[in-house]
Amino acid sequence: MTSRRSARLLAKAASPILTPKASKVLKKPVTKKPVVRVAAVVLSTKVPAVDAGVTHATLADPGMMEAAILYLKSADPKLGQIIDQTTDECSMSLPRDDDNETSFVSLCKSVIFQQLAGNAARAILLRFLKRYGTLTDTSKAPLLNDDSSELQLTDFEFPTAQQVAAMDVEEMKAVGLGQRKAEYLQAVAEQFNSGALSEKMLLGMSDENVSRTLVSIRGIGQWTCDMFLMFHLKRPNILPTGDLAVRKAMCHHFKVPFGKKTPTHEQMVEMAQAWEPYRSVATWYIWRLAGTITQKTT
Repeated sequence: MTSRRSARLLAKAASPILTPKASKVLKKPVTKKPVVRVAAVVLSTKVPAVDAGVTHATLADPGMMEAAILYLKSADPKLGQIIDQTTDECSMSLPRDDDNETSFVSLCKSVIFQQLAGNAARAILLRFLKRYGTLTDTSKAPLLNDDSSELQLTDFEFPTAQQVAAMDVEEMKAVGLGQRKAEYLQAVAEQFNSGALSEKMLLGMSDENVSRTLVSIRGIGQWTCDMFLMFHLKRPNILPTGDLAVRKAMCHHFKVPFGKKTPTHEQMVEMAQAWEPYRSVATWYIWRLAGTITQKTT
């Protein structure tokens, strides 16, 4: 599928018809980025590549979200309708629930939440924090042994990478973590504790280098990496092609067939060319569409 094919898809999906300005955007040559396909490997202590002296744009930067919205509404008027109909503010432009949350903590929480319903994952995380975390208000210490207490996740500081790396896996399982998840948490912790990874390194890496680095850690897949890039680092141009809801919604949006093996990663990248360099924002609004459609697999 060529860039011209991508433009035709947008023209087919768009309502109303694309404006002259939008057509120019769609016809603009797009340089393909290399596909990141990195298999999980044994933990490495090699220092990952950091873009020295480079400050990467984020959706938290002043004016970035406004620019993204204006661009997407011009480039894809049909997506613009979804944007206009959405009353919630795009969460990627908002401060995190805990703005002091580090990359280490964010990745650990992602591991805990993998393949679990939100409430179940939060319950396990709370038990983990009760056992290993530090209360920010020591006057609440008597509530630690009260299962019916009103302690919240925000009442705790997450244990350090050094502490997690030294934990006993069998004891970690007692709070509801499976064997593999406990091992995955330690794999993440070992990378940060050894100095192979740090907050500064991740902030200084390109999107591609973040992906290559994180998926090499046991328990971190491309989807987890994409969510980290979008919601923690707040990078503006991420397309999570492994997300089932995004795949279905993009097929609906662009009026192309959805199947067990289609669209492929490459096809989704082609379809989303007009959204660059704001694919993260487009994805967030496409998720809103995903909740309103039903689509059979072909």
